[in-house]
Amino acid sequence: MESQSIIRKIFLFCVLTLIIAAYTMNTFSQERITVVYTNSLNGHFDDCHCKENPNGGLVTRAEEIKNIKSSFQNVFLFETGDFLAPESDELLAGYLIKAYKHMGYDSIAVGDQEFRGGIESTVKYSRELPFVCNNILIKNGNEWKPLFNRFQILEKNNIKIGVIGTISKTAFKYYPEKITKRIKVLDQAKEINADIDALKNNRIKHIFLLSHSGYEEDIVLVTKLKSIDLIIGGHSQTLINKPDKNNPLIVQAGADGARIGILELSLNSSVKMIRNSFRLPHLPLSKEDPFIRNLIDEYTYKVKEYYKKLKFK
Repeated sequence: MESQSIIRKIFLFCVLTLIIAAYTMNTFSQERITVVYTNSLNGHFDDCHCKENPNGGLVTRAEEIKNIKSSFQNVFLFETGDFLAPESDELLAGYLIKAYKHMGYDSIAVGDQEFRGGIESTVKYSRELPFVCNNILIKNGNEWKPLFNRFQILEKNNIKIGVIGTISKTAFKYYPEKITKRIKVLDQAKEINADIDALKNNRIKHIFLLSHSGYEEDIVLVTKLKSIDLIIGGHSQTLINKPDKNNPLIVQAGADGARIGILELSLNSSVKMIRNSFRLPHLPLSKEDPFIRNLIDEYTYKVKEYYKKLKFK
C-alpha cells in the first residue's frame, strides 16, 4: 500500500510538473515577438544580381518573408517608407503597391518618396496599404485634412501593440513648391505624445514608432517622447547592426532593399532585445516569389511597349 501511495505521489508530481512546464512555455511564447522591418527600397522591384552593393528586390524579399514567418513566432511586419522610386514613375508605383499588398505588411510609415508622383497620386493609393502617419495634413481646396491613420492597434496571439507613424518636416526639404504648398507637417513630438496617451488609455502597454525622419533626428526625437518601446527608422538609409540595448531601441535596415531586419523581442514590463539580425534576399540561391515575378514581367513588358511606341512616332 505504501509503495502504491509513493507511486501515486510521483505520478501526480510528474503531471503537475508537465502542467507547469506547459504553462511556462506558453507564457514565454506569448511574451516573445519577432519584428521584421524594411526601409528605403527606392523602387528596386527586381533583384539586380549585383555582386557589389546589391539590392534585394521584392521578388526575393517576398519569398524570404514567407520563410521568416514560418520560422519565427508572432511576426509583425513593418516598412518605414521610401519604397517608391526617388523619381516619379506612376506605372512602377502601381506595381509596387500591388507587391506590398501581396507581402502582407502590418503597418507602413509613409516616406517622402511616396509623394513623388504628386498629391493626387498619393491620395489615390493612400488606402491601398496600411499606412500610418500622424503629423501630415493635405490641403484639399481650402481645408487641411489628414490623409493617413494616426496609429494602429495590432494583435497576434493575444499580444497587442500600438504602432504610430511619423515623418520629419526636413524629409521634404528638396521638394518642389507644387507639392510642399499642399503638405503641412505638424510637430512630431506633440502628435506622438498625444497618440501615446490615446493608446495607453486603451490599455496598450507596448508602443512602437515607425519614423521616417533619419537616424540622427530619431536620436533627438526620442528625448522628447513620453513612452516608446521601439523606433523603427527610415529616410537616412542607415544600417544599424548593433542597436543600443537601452530602451527605446532604434533600428534601421540600410538602403535599396538589400536587407531584411529581424528583431526578436521579449515583452514583459518593458521591451528587451533578444537578438537583432538581417537576411540578405539577394543571394544567388534565393527563391523567387512567382506572383511578384509575374508583376515584374508585366511591368517590363509595358515599359518596352511604351518605348517602342515612342521610337516609331
